[in-house]
Amino acid sequence: MNGNGGRISGDALRSRILSLPTLLALLAGGALLAFVLWRVFDFNWSELWSNIRGVNPWLYLAAAAVYYLSFWFRGLRWRLIAITANIDGQDGKTIPRTTKMGGIILMGWFANSVAFLRLGDALRGWTLHRESAGPFSSSLGTVLAERVQDMVAVLLLVFVAAVLVTVAGDSEVPGIVLIAAVGLVVALVAVLIAMRIFGLRASRFLPGRIQGAYASFQEGTLSSFRGSQLPVQLLLGVVGWLLEIARFYLVSQALDLDIGFGVVMFAALANAMLSTIPTPGGFGFVEGGLTGVLVLLGVGDTDALTLTVVDRSISWLSVVLFGGLLFVAWQYFSNGHSRKQAQDKQAPEILAEDAGAVPDTAGSGPRQA
Repeated sequence: MNGNGGRISGDALRSRILSLPTLLALLAGGALLAFVLWRVFDFNWSELWSNIRGVNPWLYLAAAAVYYLSFWFRGLRWRLIAITANIDGQDGKTIPRTTKMGGIILMGWFANSVAFLRLGDALRGWTLHRESAGPFSSSLGTVLAERVQDMVAVLLLVFVAAVLVTVAGDSEVPGIVLIAAVGLVVALVAVLIAMRIFGLRASRFLPGRIQGAYASFQEGTLSSFRGSQLPVQLLLGVVGWLLEIARFYLVSQALDLDIGFGVVMFAALANAMLSTIPTPGGFGFVEGGLTGVLVLLGVGDTDALTLTVVDRSISWLSVVLFGGLLFVAWQYFSNGHSRKQAQDKQAPEILAEDAGAVPDTAGSGPRQA
């Protein structure tokens, strides 16, 4: 993780992208996707290609704009979480501004889209640590706290979507999605409760140098849920997910698909849960799973695959492109800033050495005063 001067460098990330686990995960996802496409569903490939070519470009761009707007709201929520946790010890005075926090989230999603085992979460914690000068473990704790809030918001919206689908009566709600949402929230809350009750006592069995890091991680996680800002944070999380649902809806409209809003909402949230699978971008699992959910909700096989492919071009491929460009630019300017700091630090030493060299009036060269 420690790349260049304490950062997760491009070389470190590249090694994760090209690692054997990442390649195996991509192969597994590709095999699953191929099996689903050729053996489970019945697609009309010429119709699929015709649908993709007929996408409304303006609605597609609107979907992309709405999606990237959600990063600002996510950045604001994460900033409030970090301030509530007081990870910098200065009541948030050194916490980056909202736009910068949103950019860090985008870089984290980029890393999750190209690397194995959610490297992006570590990247986010490390970058916040570098930007705020707070402990890395505390910064990472705020990422976990944000994940918990995310899943609570998703669970609430999934139940709303289930009600809308049921009232519309067009299809039955896939129970597996509801069970998965409840299971994820219960598991995360159980982790927090166990951390609160047993965390510090259990940490005594850890090596000495890890105990301090764990204590900082626990403090950063649990203290994120204190204070009067929690309802605001949860509301911002709901807004972020509503914007993702809006993205999915606009993509369906760009394809001129007649799909009920409840179905769109339910499928978009199922997509969010599938993307938590720790493979690069959830490749294979998201495409196959989302297409399957749409089919279960009454969407035709070809239309379901078309919607999945076009939506993934925004929620995955565009993140790889724009998140990757942001990551490269961030690394470049961070390296330049670090070099400048090192030069500024060395300058007084050089001046002091020069001041100590007094010319010899006899012409025998400089001598130390």
